[in-house]
Amino acid sequence: MQEVKQWPVKIMLVHPKAPFLKKERIVIAADCAVLINQEIRDKFEDETVIIGCPMLEDPKRMFERIKMLVSETDARKLEIYTMEVPCCHALHLMVEKAKEEFNRGLDTEGFIVRVSGNVQPYSGKIDESMMEAERKAHRGH
Repeated sequence: MQEVKQWPVKIMLVHPKAPFLKKERIVIAADCAVLINQEIRDKFEDETVIIGCPMLEDPKRMFERIKMLVSETDARKLEIYTMEVPCCHALHLMVEKAKEEFNRGLDTEGFIVRVSGNVQPYSGKIDESMMEAERKAHRGH
């Protein structure tokens, strides 16, 4: 059995002064991205990873929590992993807006996890393939 390095993992449950937020790098990931991509799951072994879903959780409360986390962390880098569906796009926007509000010099790097499990850099735009992935998900294909 593997030892838990941090608890809790959900954005909405993490205390802004949690000791594991004092690391150099923090990974913020959509719940589904963690399940789809093994590399992100493996990050739990050595890195701080917090997860959430902007569609299933109250986005206003989630943004307020992200703002608190950004204001309190000692991290210098945030990595954001979301699924390719447009609803996940909000997680990238929340982190960037929180960073701007606190004028933090945090280095952020965003990634999109495709349903196939492939990871690509986040472009900041919702493309047609993202729209199609969401249509397929809601049709059950």
